[in-house]
Amino acid sequence: MPKPSRRNEVLAAALEAFMVKGYEGASVADIVSRLGMSKAAFAYHVDSKEELLIELVEPLLDDIDAVLDRYPRNPGWPEEGREMLGNYLDILIERRDLVIWIDGDKAVLNHPLLGKRLAASNRRVREAIRGDNRSAAARLGSSAALGTLW
Repeated sequence: MPKPSRRNEVLAAALEAFMVKGYEGASVADIVSRLGMSKAAFAYHVDSKEELLIELVEPLLDDIDAVLDRYPRNPGWPEEGREMLGNYLDILIERRDLVIWIDGDKAVLNHPLLGKRLAASNRRVREAIRGDNRSAAARLGSSAALGTLW
């Protein structure tokens, strides 16, 4: 099996540090200590901690958007809606460590780019679940359903 690239090792170490200490609490020192490299070597691979944050989270958001883009805004229920939610859940399960960290880290949820994208994806899922029903009960139910996935 080929050795993972140094960049992938840096990303894995960053995710570990972020999961333990949160994005705000994790320092570059926390990341480099997991890698056994100097801060200078780290700086060769990475411009900023935020760069790692974006590189870790954007692929998940891209995959979620790709699933949602395959279905109409109001998928037919139960078949099409169930299929959409199944594919959405598959992504969350496949990247469960990342999802668990994102869900519990306010720095990610409040990030100006990533937080907005995640909120937009979540809104699309809630709208797909409730369909044309705009009642308070439907809004609450769709939010609860999404919450059980996250």
